[in-house]
Amino acid sequence: MSLTLRDLVAFPELDLRLLTGGPDLDRAVTWVHVSELIDPTPFLTGGELLLTTGMAFDSDSDSDSDSHSDSDSGPTDDGGSPGYVERLRSAGVLGLGFGTGLSHGQVPRDLLGTARRRGLPVVEVPRQTPFIAISRTVSNAIAADDYAAVTRTFAAQQTLTKAALSHPGPAEVVRLLAQQVGGWVGLLDASGASLAVYPDSAGPLVPALAGEVAQLRGHRGSVSSAFPLGDDTVSLQPVGTGRRRRAFLAVGRPGALSAADRHLVNTAVLLLTVRLEQSTGEQRGLAGLRAAMMRLLLAGKSDLVRPIAEAVAEQLPPEPLTVIVAIGPDDGSVAALALDDHAGRSAPGWLIADLDGRLVVIVGGDDPGAEELVGLLGHIGGMSVGVSQAPDYPGVGAAHRQAVQAAEFGRRGGGGVTRFPDIAMPGITGLIDPADGRTFAESLLSGLIEHDRTGRGELLTSLRVWLSHHGQWDPSAAELGVHRHTLRNRIKTAEQVLGRSLDSPGTRSELWLALQIAQPWE
Repeated sequence: MSLTLRDLVAFPELDLRLLTGGPDLDRAVTWVHVSELIDPTPFLTGGELLLTTGMAFDSDSDSDSDSHSDSDSGPTDDGGSPGYVERLRSAGVLGLGFGTGLSHGQVPRDLLGTARRRGLPVVEVPRQTPFIAISRTVSNAIAADDYAAVTRTFAAQQTLTKAALSHPGPAEVVRLLAQQVGGWVGLLDASGASLAVYPDSAGPLVPALAGEVAQLRGHRGSVSSAFPLGDDTVSLQPVGTGRRRRAFLAVGRPGALSAADRHLVNTAVLLLTVRLEQSTGEQRGLAGLRAAMMRLLLAGKSDLVRPIAEAVAEQLPPEPLTVIVAIGPDDGSVAALALDDHAGRSAPGWLIADLDGRLVVIVGGDDPGAEELVGLLGHIGGMSVGVSQAPDYPGVGAAHRQAVQAAEFGRRGGGGVTRFPDIAMPGITGLIDPADGRTFAESLLSGLIEHDRTGRGELLTSLRVWLSHHGQWDPSAAELGVHRHTLRNRIKTAEQVLGRSLDSPGTRSELWLALQIAQPWE
C-alpha cells in the first residue's frame, strides 16, 4: 500500500512530529526531495515531501516570544514564508519536513502560520533523525509498491492468457480486464457494434463510441486514441494484424490508467488479436494462430507466446534458431502447399506461418531437418529462399529481416537459396541491385569520370585514397606519391566538378559507396 504523510509520521523510529495538517495528509508520497533553495520548484514534479533545514529563513523568525500570533510575521518578499509556501503549494508539494537543531532551534512560527492557512502539512524532523532515513523509508515503500504492481501484472497476464484460450474467449478477457483496471471494457466489431461488454451497465455507452471507431478505422499502423466520455477517460485500440481491423477494444474508467494497467490493456489487445485471427475452420484457425504467434515473436514478445504455445500443444523451437523466409513468384502459397506433408513429418518444435505472402519458418539451429527444409524450398520453381541465424529469441526479429534481405537478393538473381552471410560479407554493395547501383554511381561520378578521361587529372583515384584515409592529407599524398598541396588542389577541383562540399559526412558516404560500385568499370 502507498505510504502517506500520516503513515510516515506514525513510524516511531523516525520521531517525526506533525505541526500542521492539511488535505494532503492521506495522499501517497511520490518521493522525498532535499533542498535549501528559496525556490526549489523547478526540481519538483508534485507529490513530494520536501525536506529543508531552513537556511533560506532568517534565524530570528523562530523567536519564542509570547506575543506570537498567526499573522505573517517575518519577511514577505520572495524569500519570505508566504511566498515560499505559496510556491510549494503551486508545485503540488505534499508536505514540508523542517529539520531543527541546525539552522533553527525550532520551526519558524511565521512559516507555521502561513502553512496552516495554506493547508500545507509541516513535519518537524529532529536533529537525531537523518534526512536519509526518511528518504529510505519512502523509497522502500515505493519499491514494495512497484514489486507488488509487477507481481499483480504478471498474475493478471497469466489469467488473461488462459481466458483468451478458454471457450468464452474474448468475452472472458473483457470481463477480467475490466475487473483488473477497475473500470468498464467493451469489445466492438469493425462497425462499432458490441461483441462483448462488461459490466452490463456499460452497454449504453457503446453507441457513443461509433464515431471514434470510424475515425480510427481509417488509419493504418499501430494507432490508438484516448478521449473523455462522461466522467471517464476512454482508451480505444484496434485489434488485428496488418491492415485488418477485426475489432476495437475500449477501456474506460475515471482518471488515467496506470502504467501497469496500460501494460495489461496491451496484453489483452495482443491476446484478442491472436484469438480473433483464428478463422472458423480448424486448419485456418491454427494457421491464423501460428501467424499471430510468429508476429509476436518477431516483435520480441516471446514471453507472451510461450504460454499460448503450451496451451495449444505447440512446442517452440529450441535456441539457437534458424530463420527461413521463402518468397514465391507471386506469394508464399506454393511454398505453403509444399510444406504441408513435410511439416507433418518434421521434428516437433517448428513454427511455420504465412506472413504477408512470405512463408516464414523458425527451426531449432541444431535441427538436422533445417537443411532438408531449405533444400526442399530451394528446388521449388521460381522460389527464392533466404536463411539467417539467431542465437536466441530476442534476436529473431533481426534474423527475420536478414533472411528477407537474402531472399530478395536471391530473387533478383533468379531464385534459389541465399544465406545472409553470403551477401553480408562483401558489405553493403552486396545488398544493392547491380543495375541500380551502376545507375547511382554513374549519376554521381559522371563529371569526375569525364574530367579524368580528358587527361586533366586523376580525381577519382585521388578522391578514393583521400576518403580511405578519412580526409587526412599527408598519408593520402604519400600513398599517391604527390605533394599534399597537389592533393588539396585535386580535392578542391573534385568539389567544383561535383558541385558539393566534401566537408559533409553524407556526401563523403555517398561518394565512397559510389566509388566501391564503380571500381570495376570506371
